[in-house]
Amino acid sequence: DSSSEDSVDSGDGSENESGDENSSNSSGSSSGSSHEAAILANLLQGEQGEAIRAYINRHESFNTSDMGQCVPMHMPAPPTFPNEMADFLRSPLCQSICVLAGAGMSVSSGIPDFRSAGVGLYDTIRPELLTATELEQAIIEDDPTVALDKGMFLRNPLPMLELKRDFILGTQTKKWKATLAHRFVELLHTKLGKLTRLYTQNIDGLELQTSIPKEKIVNVHGSMGAAACELCEAEVDFDEFCDKISSNIKDITGRDENAPATSTPITCEACGNPTVKPTIVLFRGAMPQQFHRRVAEDLPECDLLIIMGTSLQVAPANSLVYRIPPTALRMVMNNEKVGRRLGIVYGEESVRDVFAHGHSDETCLDLADQMGWLPDLAEIIDELPESSASLLRQRLEQREEE
Repeated sequence: DSSSEDSVDSGDGSENESGDENSSNSSGSSSGSSHEAAILANLLQGEQGEAIRAYINRHESFNTSDMGQCVPMHMPAPPTFPNEMADFLRSPLCQSICVLAGAGMSVSSGIPDFRSAGVGLYDTIRPELLTATELEQAIIEDDPTVALDKGMFLRNPLPMLELKRDFILGTQTKKWKATLAHRFVELLHTKLGKLTRLYTQNIDGLELQTSIPKEKIVNVHGSMGAAACELCEAEVDFDEFCDKISSNIKDITGRDENAPATSTPITCEACGNPTVKPTIVLFRGAMPQQFHRRVAEDLPECDLLIIMGTSLQVAPANSLVYRIPPTALRMVMNNEKVGRRLGIVYGEESVRDVFAHGHSDETCLDLADQMGWLPDLAEIIDELPESSASLLRQRLEQREEE
């Protein structure tokens, strides 16, 4: 701010006019303090003002030397992974942790992929098997995402339910298991007590297999583990919904011999419309109000945002990256560097961003190991998917040999 800099300069000049050497020396110190005070004043008047005030109330020291990437004076550089990050998690500087998770968090569970070339649902979909008109089938063949579009669902709900049949029933029977990454986030709650919120972009509902309280979970794109009417929003018992999926919706894969030959809609008992579905957000559907409410509550107090297994390409979930306070650290636990356009800085220039390179299970295991949580993970090894369990066994064997 030019006016702030001018006021500091004029004060410095008036001090120098005294000609006193001691005054000159003290003026340099005073100028530095005044300059920092001016910067802080400008920050407090900006969009992040309330967040910065909250931070100052929690921490005694504050470094305003870098307006773009403010960090505590206790930490002139971001912590290294995993050693110093473990120290930070334990420290009083870290009181509130938010996690933003994507598909990478669940990859080791074996859940079917939607977008991978040649094997994903969008590449292998066969519109001619869906209960739809020829025109609808042609549109879906041209753009498979139309099958999951809200407008399409309201006109004809059957293609979406047929495509998701296996996923819905697999969720009910817990065909897929929560991964090491899910269990690490669980330990942030049970062992540290510092998990404020898990914002998951996944619809698989695997986080519900952990002991993370439901109120600490925000399903940004909804969840496959619950059901409701798309029109009147009346909640439906999930097990009853799954029973109707089994009896009303045909199996386009041909694997379920007990599935009906043709599909019939599932009617909402509250409003009478055939619009009952999993509580996932359809394309062109509205985001859950819970997301916006929790973001407003959580982010001003956030000390650490863990970004896990996501490309950070989808809004508004990716907005968490730049909506947390400038004093908060960001840890990217990913196989590749993401979020540069959102302000994440990698390498020596970073003062608030930590990059933990690797798959989510691997990096979460590294940090859990540093935190001394291997015994806790060992207790639930039989509840993990085989990929996660194998990784954990290897680590436990390494520790036994040391």
